[in-house]
Amino acid sequence: MENPQENKQALLYQFKYLKDQRDMFANQLEFVNVSLNNFRNTKETIENLKTVKEGEEILIPIGGLINIYATIKNPKKIQLYISQDVVIEKDLDNSIEFVDKIIGQHNEQLQFLRTQIQNLDLNLQNMSMAFQRSGFQQR
Repeated sequence: MENPQENKQALLYQFKYLKDQRDMFANQLEFVNVSLNNFRNTKETIENLKTVKEGEEILIPIGGLINIYATIKNPKKIQLYISQDVVIEKDLDNSIEFVDKIIGQHNEQLQFLRTQIQNLDLNLQNMSMAFQRSGFQQR
């Protein structure tokens, strides 16, 4: 015969586990959103280079809320870091295409994370209602 107290305790542990999972996915969602915004800014910067002429001074975002003035020597080529030790040179259109692929991957990841969070929220809500119906107090 099952012990009702042990069953309630197991449900409480399951609830806490699901809540921890939801929190983890929410943190990942926030991280991916920040990264996505950085890549959108990068794309916008690359697109703006299309109108820049050699020797022209421009304002370049370098992260956060910080920008610097720079004189452009070759506005039609971009250096892309593929990995920590590998850099390749691409023209503006190919650079934008590369960044668009990364943005697409980020959007797919965001959709996955949102779906996971929604599923966990639904499970947590159902468990919470079951707790309320049974008179069980969550700690």
